[in-house]
Amino acid sequence: MTIAAYWAWSAWDPREGGFHSAQGSGGLGFAFPAALAAAVGSGRHTLAVSGDGGAMYGIAELAAARQHDADVTWLIVDDGGYGILREYMTDAFDRTTATELARPDFVALAGAFGIPARHTDPEHLRDTLAEALATPGPSVVVLGATLQMFAPTHLS
Repeated sequence: MTIAAYWAWSAWDPREGGFHSAQGSGGLGFAFPAALAAAVGSGRHTLAVSGDGGAMYGIAELAAARQHDADVTWLIVDDGGYGILREYMTDAFDRTTATELARPDFVALAGAFGIPARHTDPEHLRDTLAEALATPGPSVVVLGATLQMFAPTHLS
């Protein structure tokens, strides 16, 4: 449950590979544990995408990813808080309340588990992510970006 996943959910081409989402199920924190299980179960490199808020729910799974040397890459979109709630509140009330988060340095945290991790920005995301996905074992990519949600199609 992150704005990036909402965009992907709307634009994913299933002919290019599987896509699983807890969309609409209140699945905050679903991405990394589910991707870890998929990587171990399928033997295929798997990508998890979550926001920084949702990532806070899955930090313990870094230990399992390292222990099992799972081929899983975790893309964490770090916008400093609950970005989708910012969008909803701004749209409805023209202001936000309690959407900012205290959070760890995700790169340093992954490193503490012996997992390679690096920061990136939107301009370098493609290359950074391709490199992480091509490297065996677990990895973390932290994208510093504030994303915006698209307008509901029923309002256009």
